[in-house]
Amino acid sequence: MQRAIKGIDHVMVIVPDLDQAAAAYARLGFDVQPRGIHKGLGTANNLMILNEDYIELLGVLEAQPSNLRYKEIGEQGGALANVALGTDGADLAHQAWTKAGLNPEPIIAFDRGVDIDGKQERAAFRIVRLPHEARPGVGLFVCDHLTPQFVYRPEWQRHPNTATGISHITIVAADPAHHRAAAEKVFGADAITTGDGEMIVATGKAPFRYLTQARFAQRYPGHKPVLPGDHAAVMGIKVRDMRALKDCLARNEVRSDGTTDGRVLIPAATAANVLIEFSA
Repeated sequence: MQRAIKGIDHVMVIVPDLDQAAAAYARLGFDVQPRGIHKGLGTANNLMILNEDYIELLGVLEAQPSNLRYKEIGEQGGALANVALGTDGADLAHQAWTKAGLNPEPIIAFDRGVDIDGKQERAAFRIVRLPHEARPGVGLFVCDHLTPQFVYRPEWQRHPNTATGISHITIVAADPAHHRAAAEKVFGADAITTGDGEMIVATGKAPFRYLTQARFAQRYPGHKPVLPGDHAAVMGIKVRDMRALKDCLARNEVRSDGTTDGRVLIPAATAANVLIEFSA
């Protein structure tokens, strides 16, 4: 059965300077892929490919009407601005979101060059964006991979920090329930569970976790959201070997904070305004 939404495909971190951001994430122990140029969009990226998802660092090279918001975010120091959701087809997702009353934007098709074994290939995509007013506290779009063989390469999934996947995205919210209606339209009412000061949304893979400021302070002692308003503040990353992660961070002289339950936190200032939470 084909599905309009198949969980998190990748996260997009908007950065002010791609070279600097790529170097910073490499110091965290990621194997950062060379820059790819988005043909016709005025943007470029560096990717970190994990087992079933990936991290995208995106920067604006040439200001265009379609990327002015990205440019503004970059000028403010960066942010985890968007989460891409997997799909069995951009048309299927567009139809589902239209039926849900989300008024998705028209499908955008684009590609970027990628070097595979010394040969230049084109990784091609079709995406569907949600309008800003329909976003559940974080930007969402569907990413339809037309050439997944040029993205999910086994040789790109070997990271010194032993990262294997995205564990969750945490969104700090004044009132998590404020985003419930929008989240239900995207993921369905059955995907939502609530608790004291939090709301969890099952996406099909890694969940979205909405926390109040008070709950955020409890889970991330000593760390505060660095951006104003409701926003995606934390990216959780699963690793295979916590000792290898810690050795990698120590070797690269990266500041990190341990928690009583074994997590390792990287301050947001180190990673383009995104608090990184490593866990086993």
